[in-house]
Amino acid sequence: MIRLVDRLLARVAQKATVEAGCSYRYYCIGNDMFQEMCCLDQPCQRTKVGKCV
Repeated sequence: MIRLVDRLLARVAQKATVEAGCSYRYYCIGNDMFQEMCCLDQPCQRTKVGKCV
């Protein structure tokens, strides 16, 4: 259930930030899941968001 909510929030957040010139990418390193946010006028930011299955 939590993963479903996380996915829904990610979609809503992505739609809002795409208009602001930002994009999101999710990927795994080992067992950790990261979100990378890249905006046009700023360096990309990486945030640990959970565990990979």
